[in-house]
Amino acid sequence: MNCKYCDSEKVVKAGMKGNKQRYLCKDCCHTFIEGSDFPRMRTESHIISTSIDFYFEGLSIRKIQTQIEKLYGVHVSHTTVMRWVFKYSALCSKYVETLSPQVLGIYHIDETAIKCSGVQKWFWEMIDEQTRFLVAGHLSGSRTTEEALAVFEKSLKVAKRQPVSIYCDGLPAYVDAYNKLFRTMKKEGRPELIRRVGIRNVHNQNRIERVHSTLKDRLKPTRGLKGEETVRTLLEGWIVHYNFVRKHQTLKMTPAQASGLNVKNDWHNLVKDATKEEATKKDQLPPRQLIEVRV
Repeated sequence: MNCKYCDSEKVVKAGMKGNKQRYLCKDCCHTFIEGSDFPRMRTESHIISTSIDFYFEGLSIRKIQTQIEKLYGVHVSHTTVMRWVFKYSALCSKYVETLSPQVLGIYHIDETAIKCSGVQKWFWEMIDEQTRFLVAGHLSGSRTTEEALAVFEKSLKVAKRQPVSIYCDGLPAYVDAYNKLFRTMKKEGRPELIRRVGIRNVHNQNRIERVHSTLKDRLKPTRGLKGEETVRTLLEGWIVHYNFVRKHQTLKMTPAQASGLNVKNDWHNLVKDATKEEATKKDQLPPRQLIEVRV
């Protein structure tokens, strides 16, 4: 048996918890019991990962509940399914930020309208042309220069490199954000901004429009999104699913695999890797220092 947190083989028995055997990992010092591969979860890990995959493929929560009962004979409540989606969307989103995709650097950026509690919001997306890797996603309440700048900065953080060129429509915020971030660079290394792309022009935004369509397919069964932070977490999970789990029809592989990342395209392995990464970070934290109290 391996540790659920760090996957170490240095595991020993550590008493009982009720009628279940407890184990101790000598490497990370976590204790756990038999059952799910995911820490602190009683439901089998493959049921959890399948539920998350169903959700981001477009099934409603009620349909996921029905399918899980049909496939595995296990009844789970719809609120439990949502808790799984939120928990592991946040966990895996943090983990994939540590990875370095090898993208070409030719980006397409656009924004699409979505509703949060009846209020119109904007979801910005920036995609790499060659690998289809979604290098940035951003939710905002407006289409200002600051919001466009946030998308550009996120793409730099994810790709860990400067873009070669950026294709966009005629929104003035793109130009202002570009000038703030890249105008001071030398001309030789400065990305090229290509504006007013469209159906009647030489360049088009078909790739990014296809991403919008995929997102809308996921949003249709939700019957309205509620709470901005809730929506933010779900969108982070959807980006993980799009990049690392869902195979692109043209590429015949995931965008992550097309960008050179050796990651298996399923939620089960993503959660396992993310859990291991989180446990490693906690082990690297400095020990708490004693505070001297003077009376």
